[in-house]
Amino acid sequence: MLKTPKESLKQEISSIVQTLKKAKKDRLSACIDQNWGKTALAYSKELNAWKPTRQMEPEFLSAFNKELTRLDIEKTDRSKILKNIEKNRILQTAPHLGATENPRMLCINWLGSLGVSLKDFYIVAMFSGIPFSNRSHPGRINRKKDSINLFPSSMQDGLVYRSVIADKLIKTEPELEEEIRKFLPKAMLGNSYTKWALQTCQNIEQKILKKENMVYLDINEVVTEYLVQVLEKENHVFHKIFFNPKIRAEFMQTFPNEIMFYSPFLDGKYERMENITFFKNILKGKHKEITLGDPKSLIKELKEGRLCPALLTGFLALAFLNEFKCLGSFAQVEYLPVYQKKLAELKFLKDYNVQGVPTANLTTGVFPFNPELYPIDIILGDKFIPDKNTSFGELLLPMKKTLLESYFTGSERKNDKK
Repeated sequence: MLKTPKESLKQEISSIVQTLKKAKKDRLSACIDQNWGKTALAYSKELNAWKPTRQMEPEFLSAFNKELTRLDIEKTDRSKILKNIEKNRILQTAPHLGATENPRMLCINWLGSLGVSLKDFYIVAMFSGIPFSNRSHPGRINRKKDSINLFPSSMQDGLVYRSVIADKLIKTEPELEEEIRKFLPKAMLGNSYTKWALQTCQNIEQKILKKENMVYLDINEVVTEYLVQVLEKENHVFHKIFFNPKIRAEFMQTFPNEIMFYSPFLDGKYERMENITFFKNILKGKHKEITLGDPKSLIKELKEGRLCPALLTGFLALAFLNEFKCLGSFAQVEYLPVYQKKLAELKFLKDYNVQGVPTANLTTGVFPFNPELYPIDIILGDKFIPDKNTSFGELLLPMKKTLLESYFTGSERKNDKK
C-alpha cells in the first residue's frame, strides 16, 4: 500500500530525530519530535505564548528605548513597541545582523511572526557580534545567483558591531537594480552600518511578509546600554560578576574560559576581532586588557568603544535576569539550556527564576516550494507563496542535511552562533 504524504513525512522526520538522538543532540531532536506535525500557524502561536513572572528591569526598558531612538523610530511608535516588549518579552534571536538575509532566516521570520497579532510587535533581535566573513554574509546583498560585497577586503574579518559605512558601499549602491535601491535608506560615508542594515532588512521583509509590526534592532547595542546602566550598582548581578572577587571566582569556576565580549583590533591595514575572557582580575584578549578594580574602565569601553557583549553575557541579561523567551535556531536550542542549567547552580542567582524560562524554542526551516528563496530574489520578481497550514516538518525536511550536520551537541559550543 502506498504511503500518504503525511505518513512519508512522519517516517522522514522519525529518521532525522533518531539520527539526532544518536548524536546526543537531545534538545533539538525533542523540539522536532514534539512539533513536526503542527501547522506553521499553530506552532507559531505556541512560540509566541509566554507570561513572565516578574517585572522587567527599568534599565533594560531604557536600553531598548535608546536603540529604538538610534534607529529613528518615532516617539509614538516607540512607546507602543516598548510597552509590547515589556509585556510580552518574546524576541527572535536567530538572525545575524545584515542588510539582507538568507532563505532560512526569511523562513524563520515568516514562521516566528505568523502567530503575532497585528496589535503586537514581532521583534527581531539581530546579533552583530560576528565578523563580516561570517557564513551569513552580513556585509553583502545576498541573492541566489551571487552576493554583492559592500565592504573592502581589509574589513572582511572585522566586527559588524558598531561598524561604519564604507566607501565601497557608497560606490556599489548606484549599481544595484532600482527594485533593490528603493528599499535602501540613504547611505552616508562613516555613518552607522548597523543602523543602515537594520533599516534595509526591515524595509524588505515588512514588504515581503506584508507586516508593518516587525521591528529589527541590534540586541548587542541593547545589552551594552543595559550594562552601562547597571554596572555601578553594587547589588546588581553583573556588578557582582565583574567586580566582586568571590562571586567572579564562583562564576569562572562554572564557566571557565567563557567569552564575555568581542573586540576589534587592527592587524596592519586589516581589521580583525578577538575574544575577551576573564583572566584573574582583568578582562583580557590578545590585544586588549580591561582592569576590574572598579566599573569606570569597563563602562568607558562599553560607552565609547566597540566592546561587544558575547553570547553568555547577552543571554544572562535577556533570558535569565529579565525572563525573555528567546526564539532561536538549531544551535541555540542546544546551548541555551546548557547555560540555563549551569546558571541555576550558582548561589548568587538563587533568587532568580533561571529554570523557569523556556530556552528550547526552535524556529528554523526553509520553504518547501523553493528552499533557496532569498528575500532579494522575491523583491526582483520570484514567486513567494507561503502557506500557513504547511506543517513544521515540511519546513524542516528540505534542510535535513543542515540539521544532521549541526555542530552543537549540548556538551560543547563553538564560537559561531547559529
